[in-house]
Amino acid sequence: MADWLTENPAPSSRSLVTSQMMSPHNNTSTQGSAANDEYVERTALVAARLKNIYRKSVLPLEKKYRYDYFYDSPFLADVEFDAKPQVMLVGQYSVGKTSFIRYLLGRDFPGQRIGPEPTTDRFTVLLNGPEERTIPGNALSVHPDLPFRGLERFGVSFLSRFEGSQLPSSVLRSITMVDTPGILSGEKQRVNRGYDFTQVVGWFAERADLIILLFDAHKLDISDELKSAIDVLAGHEDKVRCILNKADQIDRQQLMRVYGALLWSLGKTMSSPEVARVYVGSFWQEPLKNAENAQLFEDEEKDLMKDLACLPRQSAVRKINELVKRIRKVKTLAYIIGYLKSQMPSFMGKEKKQKELIKDIPNVFRTVLKLYNLAPGDFPDLEKFRTKLTDLKIAELSSLKPELIEQLDHCLNVEIPALMEELPSERDSPEVLRQKMGSMAMGGSSGYDVPMPTDNSTKFGNVASESARNPFGASQEDDVHYWALAESAVRLWDSFQALKPQGGYLSPQTARDVLMKTGLAKEQLRQIWNLSDIDRDGFFDHEEYVVAMFLCDAVIQKGRPIPSELPPSVVPPGKRSILAERNRNANLLG
Repeated sequence: MADWLTENPAPSSRSLVTSQMMSPHNNTSTQGSAANDEYVERTALVAARLKNIYRKSVLPLEKKYRYDYFYDSPFLADVEFDAKPQVMLVGQYSVGKTSFIRYLLGRDFPGQRIGPEPTTDRFTVLLNGPEERTIPGNALSVHPDLPFRGLERFGVSFLSRFEGSQLPSSVLRSITMVDTPGILSGEKQRVNRGYDFTQVVGWFAERADLIILLFDAHKLDISDELKSAIDVLAGHEDKVRCILNKADQIDRQQLMRVYGALLWSLGKTMSSPEVARVYVGSFWQEPLKNAENAQLFEDEEKDLMKDLACLPRQSAVRKINELVKRIRKVKTLAYIIGYLKSQMPSFMGKEKKQKELIKDIPNVFRTVLKLYNLAPGDFPDLEKFRTKLTDLKIAELSSLKPELIEQLDHCLNVEIPALMEELPSERDSPEVLRQKMGSMAMGGSSGYDVPMPTDNSTKFGNVASESARNPFGASQEDDVHYWALAESAVRLWDSFQALKPQGGYLSPQTARDVLMKTGLAKEQLRQIWNLSDIDRDGFFDHEEYVVAMFLCDAVIQKGRPIPSELPPSVVPPGKRSILAERNRNANLLG
């Protein structure tokens, strides 16, 4: 195997494989742009179909049965179907919400306020734009291209504490982020806000694709207002992720206890029987104060960034999911209102009957549930509904119209399933997948991704040794840090980025397409894949991509056979422990 490393082990800067990829006769480097256009077009098509379904079949029932009143949810505007995925951050003061956003963006943003005291006193929406500026809340709420018009209902007191922060950002091209005020304990703060904080959080939660709850490792107490904010997330548990921040400030034993205490607190606060996903780490740009858990924190951060990177690609499915939830609630409300109306007398005793019905709302709900075979989870909150109903005259509400219910059933049973069939599925054959996704099925990248935070190797202590800090790299005598393909990694960085990696990873389809263009036989490519996909996750990161290109060049240019295993110096230093563990397991199984 020594001949693999004779001469120059790294592919030349204009190697055959790289030349094929970047050649003007090859469209791989431009596929990202074409795929991006197709992705936008397909997402816009889904949004257009959803808008049509909503306007034709759902909106008439919402108006007829006062959905906006009973659920405190205004009617949906067209722009809400076209909006980018939203990520909302919620937490008590000084847990690192704004620092997390700054870390993700890799830069400061207009209106940023960071400090140990309660600094963020307003809701801030971060938007992509050509120039840096802040946009007042009143202007933001009437912007025709932004989905914030529904916030007008919270009044001027809220809008004066709402602002937009616009800046050019590769991250914000894919998502919109919402920073919320830090939550304090005490009744005074709740009264002094001048608006209903939990209702605003609920409004954003309905429209968010991901809700991140941040907790400080030193402050696990959940105040009354934070509990109210968590309660209003009921029904959106699938969107909630938790972050245990500043975990580098405690040692491993303390972290274990803090993590357990957080899960216990969340179990008492969140109604979901499932345990919330909790990411542990230090989510800002500063080096870790305690490197004892550095590898854990780095792995957790990668998992979180992958979670964020998936949002744009899942946006169409999320929009469908949210509309289905809304349709089910509208249908249930129509049945409830229709039943209440049917129980009212035609002439005398209307007020008395209304009081009886309001008092007997639990039995009304049970009767409607059994009568129409509905799901308990689709019913509104009992006490809130009772309060709302008190201010209305049931006799003036609308009767049940079966034809309108049939329209909703047609949406749920025919139109939306047909729309889902047009989206890519794991059951699709390669031919069907190509028809649905166009060049993305083979180019692999949608062009939409949430980039990883910029160079964070220093943060996790990965360059602590003297050899690793050397700008010319480690010497061959340094068995721990030396990598024979280090120079190739630098040269191939641009070609890797041209493939539009999602969160730092090439999808299997993208990597397959690149390897197929080398012209090697399928069996050879299978062997190269097995050697290059070191962590066996089915994706190529930059280092695995470099290894694959090196193997292809060695076979094509030098006619070498593919080795049965990678030479140690060709394995990226950070992945050698993975191979060592795999070899140990293989030896045990013997």
